[in-house]
Amino acid sequence: MPASHLSAAVAPAADDRNINSSVPDSGRCHERTAEHLIRLHGSQSSSYFALQPDCRHFLSPGLGLVPYVPVKVLGQRVNVVPTRPLAGAQSMGRLLQAFEQSVPGPSLYVGVDQSLLGPLGELGYDATVMGTEFSVDLTRFSLRGKAMKQLRHARNLDRRCRIEVREQCGDEVNWHKVAGISERWRLGKAVKERELGLLTRPPVFADEWGVRKFYAYVEGELAGYVFFDPWYRHHELAGYCANILRASPEMNRLGVLDHIILQAASQFREEGVPELSLGIAPLHGVRHCPGDRPGLRRLQNILYRYGNRLYAFQPLAYHKSRYRGRETPWFVCARELGSTRLVATLMKGTGLLALP
Repeated sequence: MPASHLSAAVAPAADDRNINSSVPDSGRCHERTAEHLIRLHGSQSSSYFALQPDCRHFLSPGLGLVPYVPVKVLGQRVNVVPTRPLAGAQSMGRLLQAFEQSVPGPSLYVGVDQSLLGPLGELGYDATVMGTEFSVDLTRFSLRGKAMKQLRHARNLDRRCRIEVREQCGDEVNWHKVAGISERWRLGKAVKERELGLLTRPPVFADEWGVRKFYAYVEGELAGYVFFDPWYRHHELAGYCANILRASPEMNRLGVLDHIILQAASQFREEGVPELSLGIAPLHGVRHCPGDRPGLRRLQNILYRYGNRLYAFQPLAYHKSRYRGRETPWFVCARELGSTRLVATLMKGTGLLALP
């Protein structure tokens, strides 16, 4: 079936910071179309990343949708696909081929799971581990045992202060205070002036379909919040991913974010939600896999060990590992890019570095 760059209704891209406007653009499909495809084919915990503001959408009717972010580094455009494309297993190869033939520039697939390695391998792509997703089976999750002592301490935060966790809709929230906590949160990070993207979805301070938003209040004052993105299998809810975690500095030190996650996890379990993802820990667990790039693997391990002033790679991985969940490798897949340009593209695309 012929591919179309646009769905029945297309809005212009929300942010053009990464690419010159003269480059052909496939736009964004209507939100209802994206929602339908995420519910049908959004089986990776990061599938909602297809809706991050920088994403364009390549839509092939009857096959599926490829979300991608055009990133221009040193004069070359690269189409960065930040999650598994929204398609069924039988259609994935044809969708990828149509995307490659229709959208100008080389492509780079990042943060994708193992299910995509076969279809990409048939197109000549190699795959290198780029990080580890941590997830929890809510039907079996328990805080028993010595290894869970820190999480038990966080769960019992309500015994040490007057804290209340609420799931709230937009009209119940003071968005000015929510944004204020986010700004203070970023001031403690290496990248202070902008939100990161690609391997995370920037926060949206409004209601979003399917997204669950939990807020912690201490003596009536907002102290922190966690936003959970859904993912699906054939229109059935498969789980939630803790995507946005923000807290005031003083409450963050007391474990308020873990307290929110644990309260939300308890509610999800009561609702019958099977799984909770804590998201990817970039560069954690990078190891050999057949056909990978040894140079890229070594470079990632160096960044993981020495690059924590740029991004908190090791502290983030440690925080997620305390939940003692399942660890699943995610991959970066490339074909026409050298490893140096690949890393430069990711550094610019994620917002970690401001490159020309």
